[in-house]
Amino acid sequence: MAKIEVVRRPSLITPRHLLRYIFFTDMQIEQASKILNVLMKKKGRINDSQWQSFVLTSRGLYVKVMRKLRDVGLVEKSKSEFCLSENFAQSLNKLAESWTNIIQAQKDGDRSIKF
Repeated sequence: MAKIEVVRRPSLITPRHLLRYIFFTDMQIEQASKILNVLMKKKGRINDSQWQSFVLTSRGLYVKVMRKLRDVGLVEKSKSEFCLSENFAQSLNKLAESWTNIIQAQKDGDRSIKF
């Protein structure tokens, strides 16, 4: 499950700040940053057999962070390659649309909405 930190005015001064809204620890942020930077350097794609180029400190940290990057849709694996993905943006758009629908239903008098 991804951690999405909710703040009233999110600040994304650099792309790295996005990772603070997804990961719990500084080491996870460092590992995610390394993975994404390697992918950027390799034009958004790298063969999965080169997974060791992503490892920052340990295989366990790499596996945990890569799983979350894939779960939230920042990275995907396709045809034996890891690549940058647009699924994260699409998921956020769907989330925003769902929330808008919930708010509208509540304004229209729907009291059956439960969380």
